[in-house]
Amino acid sequence: MVKTLDVATQAAIRDRSRVIPRNFMVVLAKPLGGGEPVPFGFTDFGEDVLVNVIDGETGQTVGHTYYGDSAPIAKMDQIPLKIGLEVNNVQVELNPLHPVVQLMARGHDLRNVKVQIHRGYLSPESMLLVAPPRIRFLGQVNGAPERTAAVGGQSVRTLRLVSHTRELTRTNPAKRSDETQRLRGGDRFRRYSGVAGLWRRTIWWGEKGGD
Repeated sequence: MVKTLDVATQAAIRDRSRVIPRNFMVVLAKPLGGGEPVPFGFTDFGEDVLVNVIDGETGQTVGHTYYGDSAPIAKMDQIPLKIGLEVNNVQVELNPLHPVVQLMARGHDLRNVKVQIHRGYLSPESMLLVAPPRIRFLGQVNGAPERTAAVGGQSVRTLRLVSHTRELTRTNPAKRSDETQRLRGGDRFRRYSGVAGLWRRTIWWGEKGGD
């Protein structure tokens, strides 16, 4: 799908020598005690900010608080723009000592939760966003291990992200079961699908076979 950029964003990226990109990531973490997902926003903007972004699922403008003070994002992989259904993997290293990172990681379940990463551009003159950041990555958490460094080192919590296109590679085993097939007017086409592989008898096709 071709992305249409607004005029302000096009102008901001036209002069490569003056491009000032900033990333804005939202993780929809699940509370350990149950309940609705809680958004946790992080940015490399350099300070805590409230920013309107273009939601990657709905296309609507939504506002999120993004924490950038004390550098919660230690490192983020480059996110290439691709056309097609290729599954993308991205790693984001967070500072586990940051209080909001701690709150998210220790009080919430991060398994398979949704993640959106937006890219915005700053004006070199005002250092403000020229337009609402647009979606750069849409996917989910595929792991969130914490690596504790030795004395004098830097610990990190790594969010291993996989793009939403992975959902297109999943198969539904129910589609191949006899139970599901019978719901279609009593169809028994897959009646023996669960045991046919265990049969040892030779099946003769188109000719008479012997015992």
